[in-house]
Amino acid sequence: MDKLLNPDFGVFALTVVNFLLLVWLLHKFAWKGIIGALERREKQIADDKAAAAAARKEAEDIKAQLDSKLQNIAAEATKKMQEAVAVGNAQKEQLLAETKQEAERLLAQAKEQIQAEKTQALQEIKEQIVNTALLAATKITKEQVTQKTAAQTVDEVLSQLSERKKK
Repeated sequence: MDKLLNPDFGVFALTVVNFLLLVWLLHKFAWKGIIGALERREKQIADDKAAAAAARKEAEDIKAQLDSKLQNIAAEATKKMQEAVAVGNAQKEQLLAETKQEAERLLAQAKEQIQAEKTQALQEIKEQIVNTALLAATKITKEQVTQKTAAQTVDEVLSQLSERKKK
């Protein structure tokens, strides 16, 4: 066991020589490839980070543009809705005014028509009264008026009037 605790300088020298030989071989054949691969990987990671940062910035810019456009669209939609409400109210008021004018015109026209028909009816009644009076006077003058003949005359005049109404 004592041998294990005491170092052997020969083995130590060979180990150092082997290590230096390994370092020299790695440096000669593999070191450039390993360092190149590490540098390429480092560069790729840096490029990926830069691309991710650029993509994030671009996404933020696009989001800001979209938010701005959305606000503009919302403001424009609100403005158009207000304009549409104003136009609708104006059209409503115009329709109400036109309807009121039309109703007043129709009412005036109906009143005029009623007055004309009333005047015509009164004229017809006057004519019938005059005709009836003339007819009665004619009959009375032709005959001697008695109670009996007067009643007959009135009955005849009324029957003639009813016949005229039927026509």
